[in-house]
Amino acid sequence: MWVVRWILWVLLLLFVIYFGAENSSQTVRINFIKWQSKELQLWIVMYLSFGAGMLVWLFASIYKVLQSKNEIRKLNKENLTLKKELDNLRNISIEEESSELNELEGEI
Repeated sequence: MWVVRWILWVLLLLFVIYFGAENSSQTVRINFIKWQSKELQLWIVMYLSFGAGMLVWLFASIYKVLQSKNEIRKLNKENLTLKKELDNLRNISIEEESSELNELEGEI
């Protein structure tokens, strides 16, 4: 299965290189608010846009992972508290029964 995945990645990379080479003669100018760039080749702008999108995705994913880890930590803490409470409730009934048996043995 890993061979098929690597073949698909190589084909995708070859397509991207081909696409960049085909558009290498076209130039564009970026206008952002009041800033204007010099003439850039289209494939450079596309790769920079892709890279910026990947960075935004990376930071959003890191935030989501940290948020999930925090929630897991809280749930584990609550789980531990509930386990201790359950153990205490189980032990209460054992202690009451043992005290009742001690009282009965004392009467005999």
